[in-house]
Amino acid sequence: MLGLIILVGFLQSWNVALSILCFCLISAVMTMGANIQWGYAGLINFGIMGYTALGGLAAVLVSVPPVKEAWQVGGSSMILCVFIIAIIVFSTRFILKKLEKSNKRAYAIAFVIIAGLVLLRLISAPAIESIEAVSPATTGFLGGMGLPILFSWIVG
Repeated sequence: MLGLIILVGFLQSWNVALSILCFCLISAVMTMGANIQWGYAGLINFGIMGYTALGGLAAVLVSVPPVKEAWQVGGSSMILCVFIIAIIVFSTRFILKKLEKSNKRAYAIAFVIIAGLVLLRLISAPAIESIEAVSPATTGFLGGMGLPILFSWIVG
C-alpha cells in the first residue's frame, strides 16, 4: 500500500497521494468502529448507522453551495411540499385531538394522509424531475447552504 501511495506521488502529485492516504486512514477508523460495534457481540445497531448517515447528510446540506439553476426550476415546488407535509401533520393532530376514538376518526385520518400524499406526489414529481435534469452529472440536487463544514456539527 505504501508503495502504491509513493508511486501515485511520483506519477501524479503528492497532493493526490496524501488525499488518498487521508481517505484510507478515515476508512480504517470507520471500519474499526463498525468492527467494535458489530463484530464483538454480533449486535447490529441501526441507530448508530442512522446517526452516521444523519451526520453525512448534515455535512452535505451545510457545506455544498446551492445550485441556483435547480432552485429556479423546482425549488419553490419543493418548499410548497414542505408546507403541505406540515399541513398533513397538523391536520392529523387536530383530528386526533378533536374526534374521539371511532371509525370516523380513523377514516378522517386515512383520508387526510392519502389525499395529502397524492397532492404531494402531483406537486413533487415534476419538480424532482426538473431538479435532477439540471447538470445531472455534477449536481442533480438543490445543493446546500454553502457554509464552512464546521457548521455541520451544529446541524447534525
